Amino acid sequence: MALPESARVLVVVKATPQPSAKYGDTVCVAGIRIDVQPYRWIRLYPVPFRWMPADGQFAKYDIIEASVRRRTQDSRPESYVPDVDSIRVVEKVEGWPHRGDYLGLVPTTTTCALMAAAAARHDAPSLGLIRVAILDGIELEDHLGWSAEERAKIAQSMSMSELDLFGSPTKPPALRAPRLKLRYRYRCQEAGCPGHQGQNLDWELTAFQNRHARVPMPRLREMVEDRFGRMMFDPKRSTAFYMGNFEAAIKRSRFSVLGTYYPPVEVASKQPLF
Repeated sequence: MALPESARVLVVVKATPQPSAKYGDTVCVAGIRIDVQPYRWIRLYPVPFRWMPADGQFAKYDIIEASVRRRTQDSRPESYVPDVDSIRVVEKVEGWPHRGDYLGLVPTTTTCALMAAAAARHDAPSLGLIRVAILDGIELEDHLGWSAEERAKIAQSMSMSELDLFGSPTKPPALRAPRLKLRYRYRCQEAGCPGHQGQNLDWELTAFQNRHARVPMPRLREMVEDRFGRMMFDPKRSTAFYMGNFEAAIKRSRFSVLGTYYPPVEVASKQPLF
């Protein structure tokens, strides 16, 4: 077993929760480890976020400290298991300029480069920030709800109490499936990029839908397209994706959109390339 180490992480990704029989439901968290030079990517999993006490929960662009162990069964070099009880928020990084102070030290890459490296090596980079050269379109698809296996995990989690995990007698509400899936069609900045499709796995998308649970589906589609399309890809913004791949070896060269970074152009201009 890998030895524990202390890490300080700027959280940039909280993927949408997935049902888990053991933890109720879990979140994959990704960020930039800022306690090392040069900064490097880190993935924290599993994080049973909704089951954590309020004083241990954190937001995107918070800086957290945690005790972590290298996830040795996962050959992706960024993968670590956090000691959830050790997580504490040390700073909230508010505003695009302040966030850019950190992200300006993280080189961007391309989806083409990430996919090619992952196809060639099992331990290739599995996280990266890529600038979107052209957004070709957004596809919205109805979410068909949880599978029978996922429903069984949720039912099992509802029979647990949070006391089982963190010593608190309360538990979160049953995990709801989002009503819509979103997929981007885009081109990265690789010369001759043939185009990519990437599903958005960001919890922000699910949370947005949950906040508007009573909105009729046609209107919800318009609202999602407006926020995750028109607003985030406004010409005054320089939009990039946080990309990540899958643990299963057969899927290593497939990358999804874990989140969107959309600062004003003047902030993003400080970002190094490659």
